[in-house]
Amino acid sequence: MGDRLRKPIVVEAICEFRFVADTPWDWTIPGQLYDRIQADFPQRSQIQGMGFQLQASPSMPPVATIQTGPERVQLKRTNGSAMVQVGQNLLAINHFPPYPSWDEFRALLLVVWNEYQGVTSETVLQRIGLRYINQIPLPTEAVPIDQWITLDPPLSGQLDRPLRGFYQRYELEETTPEGVLIHQTGIQNLEGQIGLVLDLDFGSTQVRHLKATEAVQAWLEAAHTCVYEAFVASLNPAFYEKLKRGDA
Repeated sequence: MGDRLRKPIVVEAICEFRFVADTPWDWTIPGQLYDRIQADFPQRSQIQGMGFQLQASPSMPPVATIQTGPERVQLKRTNGSAMVQVGQNLLAINHFPPYPSWDEFRALLLVVWNEYQGVTSETVLQRIGLRYINQIPLPTEAVPIDQWITLDPPLSGQLDRPLRGFYQRYELEETTPEGVLIHQTGIQNLEGQIGLVLDLDFGSTQVRHLKATEAVQAWLEAAHTCVYEAFVASLNPAFYEKLKRGDA
């Protein structure tokens, strides 16, 4: 995201396209998409879903039935670095470490989007989301949390004590593009290592007009800028400089 950091901190980047409920769909679509991108995503698996249905009439007692079926198909790279998920009204692209540059990730998103458009028709977007989950190792010695992030919990009085952990969530309205940034921070104990989790998820629902690849790309660029600026603003400037140098 933006400035290249010496030590990678992105544990997952996700772009999710949601389509309106009445979008035409059949379960041959994942197979058709697989045929188009299997050179990059040769591994295919299926996630089963489960649902319940109640049937009742005045003359019969209620009967509950369990329905199972495919929920989504996952297409994966051999090295596990990325995955495409396809289901009814859903297209998602997940990237795991090693995360490439934004230019490379954006190019992947647009390739998958174009190939998906090539096997579907009359798709109408309901929501697009771009999310980055970052994990930043922290020193084990106790230091004021404002040395790491700018959104430190304002504890005072009897609550002003050393923190073992915390979690906070904000939903921030954005205008360019219009949407909501879900901003989550917290501290986790990751196999004996204290880590700061910075989870930034930007989504727009005013996207029905987006159809052409150029329009989707413009949304992605604006969304990434929003996420990146929030990332930088969330970190103590001195700590951010250490991350860029690889000193943290």
